[in-house]
Amino acid sequence: MIALVVAALLATAATDRLVDAGGVTLHIRCAGDRRAGAPLVVLEAGAGNSANTWRDVLTPIAQFARVCAYDRQGLGTSGRTAAPPSGIEAVETLHALLRAADERPPLVMAGHSYGGMLVRLYATRYPSEVAGLILVDSSHEQQLTRFATLPPPPAASTPPALLASINPETIDLAGTSAELAKAPWRANIPLVVLSRGLWFKTPTPSADPSAAARLTIWQELHRELATRSPQAELVVAKNSGHYIQNDEPTLVIEAVRRVVQKAASGDAREVVGDFLARLIAQRDRDMGSRIGA
Repeated sequence: MIALVVAALLATAATDRLVDAGGVTLHIRCAGDRRAGAPLVVLEAGAGNSANTWRDVLTPIAQFARVCAYDRQGLGTSGRTAAPPSGIEAVETLHALLRAADERPPLVMAGHSYGGMLVRLYATRYPSEVAGLILVDSSHEQQLTRFATLPPPPAASTPPALLASINPETIDLAGTSAELAKAPWRANIPLVVLSRGLWFKTPTPSADPSAAARLTIWQELHRELATRSPQAELVVAKNSGHYIQNDEPTLVIEAVRRVVQKAASGDAREVVGDFLARLIAQRDRDMGSRIGA
């Protein structure tokens, strides 16, 4: 019995490495065993966040899957690049990192916030490698446009604890949004969209009168993301702010478990004729609209 417990602990113990990923040294943390035919779980953090943002979910996920989190360029213990990477460059660097670390596809990718945009870019660029996605309160390519219709939030409406951690990483949200908008990602793979139920988990010093409207837009965008696959489900984390992986980690862990199980069983490879028919019909309608214009 003791030997079994020790073996289980060793299997879920995280290993940290520094790996050369196409000329930049990145820190990657992996844990868990890779079972035959099972996907690798890749965790992509939000803007300004290191791999530590996944601290509450990585070890539990390692109990049923091989899982890796990493620090993007300039974050945590990873090296810096001369210029901040674009979304596409971040995706290419992750691709190089996984190859150099010998962590091979198929992949189930979980992305938080800006990381949700990056995993969709990755799935667009390398569709044959991605067997499932979990979007954890993901940013959306339409959010800048939608939020621009609202008054800006008061400067004091952001909690001090959040202000202290906001974005040491420079990201090009507009550029990444434009890349995603060129060819919005769609696929027939397992997809879970996790959406926060609270605009802020911690009460703000100065109330934002548009907070409810922002949350409404945010959740509308997440409902749209949940239309991107016929195997999608939408889960609202009623007691969470933006960091669902820390506020309600069990929701993230169980979402990953469901997607991993579906991907491993081959459900992700099934063709759903009705979904494809709808895509073709929508394409024909769009082409007809352009011709009529």
